[in-house]
Amino acid sequence: MKGLAFLLTVILALCVSTAPAQTAATIPAWVQPGLVVAYDGVSAFVRNGRFSQGIRVVMTTRVTSVSGNKVSGVTQVQTVGSPIGGRHSWTCTAAGNCVSDMGGFSGKFWVDPAHPTDSVRGPNGEPFSVVGRGPYSYGGRSWSGVTLTYQNPATGWQYLLIFDSNTGLILAYSETSPGQQVHTYFRSINRR
Repeated sequence: MKGLAFLLTVILALCVSTAPAQTAATIPAWVQPGLVVAYDGVSAFVRNGRFSQGIRVVMTTRVTSVSGNKVSGVTQVQTVGSPIGGRHSWTCTAAGNCVSDMGGFSGKFWVDPAHPTDSVRGPNGEPFSVVGRGPYSYGGRSWSGVTLTYQNPATGWQYLLIFDSNTGLILAYSETSPGQQVHTYFRSINRR
């Protein structure tokens, strides 16, 4: 009987030690309802290499729910120095699939630092690639950053995303096309 118990223990140990590691993207534990994250944004149209109609905005996102592998929130986009703004609801999965009440918009502010390319997509589902790691500084603060990009030379579209390698917090995001550039930079976080 002791031999059978020992054999079962060995088999169980082998099964546990050979179990597959987590390979799917997850939502970082710090992403919780009530969390508020703010970003500064700048945008301008580009024509013949010249910028025009530039605007600055502040985007403030509040997480309204976290359930399983989905996060929902509301983002207030406010044009600096103007009463013009808008409020947008969105839901994103851990795999980076997002839906919003405004096409192409996502309030997503995180990636899974262990599986970054599995946890973020461009506005139309574009895949990102890791292209660099190193220090990132902005607004008097510094992080250990990871840079992801998507580029389509045929269309001229480029996306760039920098996130904190420890937490997955998105620190900067840019969309560049032949006709417009949009850049956002992390401003603050409030864990209420």
